[in-house]
Amino acid sequence: MNKIFFGLVILAAIAVAWFILNSGDTFDYIVTVDSEVTELENELADLDAQVTAGTLTEAQATQAKVKIITRLDAINTAATASENTQLTQAQRTQLANGLLRLKDALVKYQSTLSAVDSIAVEADVQARLNKGHNRSSRSLNLIVADTIEDVEETVQDSVQDYETDADVDAEIDVIVAEAETTETEEAADQTEAAMNGSEEVDSAEGATTTDEVNPSEAEMDTEEATGDEEVLDADAGVSSEAEIDLINN
Repeated sequence: MNKIFFGLVILAAIAVAWFILNSGDTFDYIVTVDSEVTELENELADLDAQVTAGTLTEAQATQAKVKIITRLDAINTAATASENTQLTQAQRTQLANGLLRLKDALVKYQSTLSAVDSIAVEADVQARLNKGHNRSSRSLNLIVADTIEDVEETVQDSVQDYETDADVDAEIDVIVAEAETTETEEAADQTEAAMNGSEEVDSAEGATTTDEVNPSEAEMDTEEATGDEEVLDADAGVSSEAEIDLINN
């Protein structure tokens, strides 16, 4: 009897320890999402002030884009990790609120994100991010929208009573559509510029070839003209001699 009781106590202790450790891990995931969203909001507010004042430099914009992408990755990773744990009602609410704040940040700072994109040096951004990062070349508005979509899938799975805000979602759809249109136009401009550059090179090579050929042709024409003049002079000399002989005779 004592052995059975002792065994039950051990099992209970293990269960409690597991619950505490697991709850702590889950809480860390949700806290990470919440704190990262807060940091993102603060950074975007600072960037907005710099953009408005016209003081945002290339170096600052490049660093800002790297930080924003890294922070969005952290939010997505933490949210995804929380799917494998049991969330309390308070944690579900906190996760849903984090998603709503992320949406509000995109709507509020869409122009600021676009400004950072236009000022940042893309090659430097890619060099500073982890190798193989496949989102750095996209606009920040689209990267934020992608993160929102991923986190929303997690929230929908974890929070049974979660409801989306139709008005905010409609605004985000407009932002995404505009960003995708801009991205397509920029890609087309780059392709056209590359084609024009190729045509200019071909034209330059053609002009060089023409210049190389024409002098030779001009020299040949000159030589032929000179030869013709010499023949005419010779003929004229022969004719003159013949006339003199005819007169003398």
